[in-house]
Amino acid sequence: MPNRSLSLYRSAIKSPESFKIYKYSLDEFMRFIKIQDYDAVTQLDTRTIQAHLEDWIMHLTQKGLKSSSIKGKLSAVELFLDMNKVVFHKRITRKLIPSSDYIPGGDKPYTTEDIQKFLKSTTKLRTKAMVLFFASTGMRPAVFVDPILRLEHIEEMPYRCKAVKVYDGSKQGYWGFLTPEASKALDQYLNSRKLNGEVLTSESPVFANFKKANQMKKNFHMSEKSAKQIMQRLIRTAGVERIKQGNRYDKASVYGFRKRFNTILKLDNDINSNIAEKLMAHKNGLDGDYLLSTYSI
Repeated sequence: MPNRSLSLYRSAIKSPESFKIYKYSLDEFMRFIKIQDYDAVTQLDTRTIQAHLEDWIMHLTQKGLKSSSIKGKLSAVELFLDMNKVVFHKRITRKLIPSSDYIPGGDKPYTTEDIQKFLKSTTKLRTKAMVLFFASTGMRPAVFVDPILRLEHIEEMPYRCKAVKVYDGSKQGYWGFLTPEASKALDQYLNSRKLNGEVLTSESPVFANFKKANQMKKNFHMSEKSAKQIMQRLIRTAGVERIKQGNRYDKASVYGFRKRFNTILKLDNDINSNIAEKLMAHKNGLDGDYLLSTYSI
């Protein structure tokens, strides 16, 4: 079987989006050691693969990467080697990673004033609906694509609220909830799509990219990257102040909503701690916090 090693690697990673990120780091490592064939890497002896790993870590360190970024990249390669029973000395490679002696970015939540600035600085219904969606649920942007968030995952609730099923079909799946304001904004956005000729079905994406001139069928779903780009533009337009900390900002473009959501849950004594953990998806095996620490903006 060609590239059996890559097939084994893929089988160990449940999420398609996570696999893309892991494989990106694996391919980066392979370019560094100048080997193109995945199976060929698995044939290297322990001494050779260990030397490659050590050289790569020192190379990443010299480039100025922070320890969290190096750990993320190294984890992707280590998983590939583990799945293919390649022996290497993990403790030694980990010792080469520089110590984390800096204050990480993205540790501050958006404020209510920030949310208000976002909503006042845009007339786009999609952007408003997205801002209120994240503010209402505290979800990671990966919920748009892993799997694609469709209208079948939205259910009406009492008091003009909506329930959102994310990571559907997975043991990591859970329910989030939209406030009346967020629900109204989503309804207005969906109605605008209908008025512009889109036929909405249960399979339609909740958030869609705008149609291109030559695209006559259904809108494509919004990607995680698109959500981040929209927020980065909105931050500049709204004039929301952020402080640069190393390569990041104290308020992450999308995860600032999640920080805000988590802070609100912790400060409300009437919310059961177990319920709060479930709403934050901390108790159902999600590995997104690794991706957050490594790749968030």
